[in-house]
Amino acid sequence: MKGYLFSKNKIRFLILVTIQTMRTAGTVGVAILVNLLIDAVQAAISTDSVEPLIRCAIICGIYAFTLGGIIFLSERVKAASIKHIMSNIRRDIAQGILCKNISEFQNNNSAGYITLLNQHVGTFEENYLKNMFSIYDSFIGMTIGVLLLLWINPIIAVISITAMAIPSLIPKLFGKKLGILQGQIMQNSVVYNTKIKDIFNGFETIKAFRTEQQMLRLHDDSSDMMENSKMRLANTMALLYALANLSSIAVQFLVMSLAGVFAVKGFVTIGSIVAVTQLTGQVISPAFQLSAKISQFKSAKPICGQIKESMMIKQTNIQASDVLEMEKTLMLEDVSFSYKNTSIGNIPAIEHVSLLLERGKKYAVVGKSGSGKSTLLKLLAGYYDDYSGDIMLDGQRDKHVCATMVHQNLFLFDDTIKNNIAMFEPYSDEAIESACHLAGLDELIAELPDGLETRVEENGSRFSGGEKQRIAVARAILHKNNILLLDEITSSLDTETTKHIEDSILSLENITCVAVTHNLTSSFLAKYDEIIVMDRGKIVEHGSYDKLLAASGQFANLRTIGIQ
Repeated sequence: MKGYLFSKNKIRFLILVTIQTMRTAGTVGVAILVNLLIDAVQAAISTDSVEPLIRCAIICGIYAFTLGGIIFLSERVKAASIKHIMSNIRRDIAQGILCKNISEFQNNNSAGYITLLNQHVGTFEENYLKNMFSIYDSFIGMTIGVLLLLWINPIIAVISITAMAIPSLIPKLFGKKLGILQGQIMQNSVVYNTKIKDIFNGFETIKAFRTEQQMLRLHDDSSDMMENSKMRLANTMALLYALANLSSIAVQFLVMSLAGVFAVKGFVTIGSIVAVTQLTGQVISPAFQLSAKISQFKSAKPICGQIKESMMIKQTNIQASDVLEMEKTLMLEDVSFSYKNTSIGNIPAIEHVSLLLERGKKYAVVGKSGSGKSTLLKLLAGYYDDYSGDIMLDGQRDKHVCATMVHQNLFLFDDTIKNNIAMFEPYSDEAIESACHLAGLDELIAELPDGLETRVEENGSRFSGGEKQRIAVARAILHKNNILLLDEITSSLDTETTKHIEDSILSLENITCVAVTHNLTSSFLAKYDEIIVMDRGKIVEHGSYDKLLAASGQFANLRTIGIQ
């Protein structure tokens, strides 16, 4: 975290420290001016002359205006610094998440990422960043206050400094417990956000089965867990602040009593007593508050660790990233893969698969449900790295192909149709319109009030499944990666639209297409250069439509019974 304060924020940080020091010094220095002003009043009463009092009052007025300007400037600079630091942190966390591969991303619940970017980063800002500036202000204020007390009366200064030693014991009593409580809040916040996400995503299912009360009970349970953990932290902080303030008040009374005795003995003036009163507050109160601030500062360490971890992933993956276009071939050689941590163990989804794909050819992947078709596409797309065997791009190992994957259950962003197709890249209107035409979107876009600028709304809720799939197909066509991986993309489309999209995709030159399909009609499959037949995670047959049909093997059996 120090890098965001210093190396990435040097000039702004140095300006902030300078202005904050001037502000704190100026605030503490008010006690000296009050001392001079009261002594001037006392002198005016005894000499019957107001000129010294007027001069002192003018100086105090100028000082007040100057200090007000410094305070205004320091708050502006602090706000700008915090904004700059937090923007960089959020950006680096987001980049770290986006740089994960799909397997790494799916190992954690997405609610955990949302909690990190919202609640945990907000806690970091309050408990770590702002607290750090406050700790610095307290330290500078105490230092200047002690020096001024030494100037007014060394004995009072020594007593104040001795009293300041007491707060150093408080963080040791509460620091470990605060860290544990903050960790519990982090865990329970993720649980709550996960539950909220499930309720929103499963809203239609909840309504269909009329389980609103059951869902409300589950929501309340997770909400209570989160709020109870927050309350335990608040209670601990309340005890800490109570002890700090109790000690602070007692010590201030002691110092003030001592200053009164000194005034009676004639060691200090009346103005000095007022100055001692203010300076004692500038020294003793911040000292006791400092202990609470340091404890709260330390409680943010679990969050700092989580933030650092997300940024380390970003650095690792950016260095390891090596995505290339397919020039000639993409080959799988004895590849096996299992999904981890399933309830029934690690059952192979792909087992000893060898396959050669050539640039520009079109491949259809068929087989029963659960035969490994979609997993094969995900391996080709580079979703997973924990497989055995080799996946070689143009004869090179450990390279990822630059492929476009289109799923049956696709996602649309809450933005315009144009941005959903272009994926926020600066494609020309002509290129986008051409992709829409090839995907059969012309009629839909013509009916919309704002055409391509029409907003999709949350995950395309205003469009049918078929319409959303056509938008996804237009997205894939526009980006023109030279390998397209299509997972049942026409399953929700009518016959005419399906034929239009199939013809558009199969006519793309120098584009390798691998399409998972349940459509076994001859008019459809005969268009592909090769058909890949899968069963129980293995490739059991591959070849042209006529060749497989003549072989009377697994493919011919699928054609007879239909895919189950």
